Amino acid sequence: MKIRKHINYKLVILIILSIFSIVFVYNDYFLYKTSILKINNIENVYEEDSEFYTQKITGVIKNGKYKDNIITYENKSSYSGVYDEQIHDKSELLLELDSTGKEVIRFVGIKRDKYLVVLIILFINLLLIVTRFKGLKTLFTLFINILISIFSVLLFNQYRTNMNMLLLYIFVSLIFIILSLYIPNGKSKKTLAAILSSIISLFVSFSFSVILIKLFGSDLSIWNMEYMEIVYDYKNFFYVNILLCGLGAIMDIAITISSSLNELIVKNPRISKSSLLKSGKEISKDIIGTMSNVMLYTCFTPIIPTIFLAMRNGVILSRAFSLYGILDLVIVLCSAISIVLSIPISLYVSVLILKGKGGVK
Repeated sequence: MKIRKHINYKLVILIILSIFSIVFVYNDYFLYKTSILKINNIENVYEEDSEFYTQKITGVIKNGKYKDNIITYENKSSYSGVYDEQIHDKSELLLELDSTGKEVIRFVGIKRDKYLVVLIILFINLLLIVTRFKGLKTLFTLFINILISIFSVLLFNQYRTNMNMLLLYIFVSLIFIILSLYIPNGKSKKTLAAILSSIISLFVSFSFSVILIKLFGSDLSIWNMEYMEIVYDYKNFFYVNILLCGLGAIMDIAITISSSLNELIVKNPRISKSSLLKSGKEISKDIIGTMSNVMLYTCFTPIIPTIFLAMRNGVILSRAFSLYGILDLVIVLCSAISIVLSIPISLYVSVLILKGKGGVK
């Protein structure tokens, strides 16, 4: 009896490309103009009664005209690592060398592209294995959205004195919604319902944020504005934060509700609108809790390390939270409002589009 072996050639190609990409990025020294030092030996010299220690590093240059030169470099580091780099024996250093190629003029940074590429490849592989062809659409959408984001930043930086940041990102948000929902899901009633629900939910909830800023904007502490010279209007900066922070959650809710209701209609074309609404409300109860927590984790928790640093420097918790956490908490609450409002909007818009004005009531 012959045994026929089935080989998934797409999976094999994916694995080969992944391995090639990882090997390439671990040896892409020739792409850099800055000299790269591959560490051979590192010795930590600790100083008594001091928060600093010296790292004596020896390694070989891997690129450029000083390739294969042996370099010795001393790095002053602190235990906290707040203002300096903590270098490990697996690190590869970007250095500016003198004309002889033997002395270090300046430490530029650490070569980190290999870690980033490994994470990207892992994400792509898992996405394609789990979602198959739809994963390609998702990747394409993600790539397009990243390009749009980069272009919007460059555009605003170029024309910041004559451009309104808020209007720019309202337009960008509309593009995000349409592309993110249309490309992966295709042309259908459920996609149309999700797009309309997302747009309506976004601008209804955003109106609450505008009212909030008008009433309390002067009392908000924008602690990081001193580092943002290109932002002339902190209110628009705050608006854009709220606009983009809740965007993903709104789209997720909209497509979840529209897809769920569409599936119910496919299974039972005679299902009534009242039954659809009832089912949609039950689905919404499961969504709202998890999505609210998602907003908390994504928008607020990143500020916790800053609060820790403030407390480490003698600032009490209430003062640290007032300075560095209140703005993020306001954004989280505004996003939570967006989530709550998007549920009934998505529900009724989906029922209206999927069942139409006719159908069984």
